[in-house]
Amino acid sequence: MVDVDATCERHDTTTLVRGLVTNTQSTPQRVRLRSRLEGPTLAPKQEAREWDGDVWTGIVRPGRTRGIGFASPAPPVDTPVAVVDTRRADDESLDRLEVGTDLETWKPTAEVVWSGR
Repeated sequence: MVDVDATCERHDTTTLVRGLVTNTQSTPQRVRLRSRLEGPTLAPKQEAREWDGDVWTGIVRPGRTRGIGFASPAPPVDTPVAVVDTRRADDESLDRLEVGTDLETWKPTAEVVWSGR
């Protein structure tokens, strides 16, 4: 089972949605969530690869919680996020997750940055 807790706040002409996705299972879960706002979903740049239109897909490790967020010009609703699907993540998905995590934290060394001089 996956628990999702999400809230919305309206700021001027933008609704900001914040959510927490908690995996209560003993196995990694691939989770798909859909925005329930009636308007475009604007995902943060750092999470763009996990968003496809108004659907977020991510892997949540056992006993862990992940935060999600997005913005929209649509007005707020009581339940801004709906669970579309949850299923056990396969080994291939976990391998891709590890590679993506490594890429996000990689930084070039000083030798790479200054080698053009």
